[in-house]
Amino acid sequence: MEESELKLIKHASFDWLKQNIQFIQAGEDIEVATPLIGAYGDLVYCWIEKEKDGAYRITDDGGTLFKLDPAQENFDLLEEAADIVIGAGFEFDEDNSEIYQIVDLENMAQTLSDLTQLQVALTYLAS
Repeated sequence: MEESELKLIKHASFDWLKQNIQFIQAGEDIEVATPLIGAYGDLVYCWIEKEKDGAYRITDDGGTLFKLDPAQENFDLLEEAADIVIGAGFEFDEDNSEIYQIVDLENMAQTLSDLTQLQVALTYLAS
């Protein structure tokens, strides 16, 4: 493959990402709509919330596990999901099943990518 062809492929890939990831202002937060799809055919979303100290909270807002178990009755599923979330380096709020991580601007893109991949993987726990 020629170097010029590699540049075209890179350019086309970046264009695709720009067109398929949406950053939507939602009050003080930013909703991130991704092209990733979970086990039930739903698009994967996450949120960026600004913390008081200038850091950012990257979160699923509790939506991932709510979709899997809306009544939060399957304790084995929730426990398994919590173990996976913590093992992946994220925090887990047991009260609202929120998956999140506090990051600086430099690590935001990687954390968004990691969270969306984690969300997709979790949707297969109950499918």
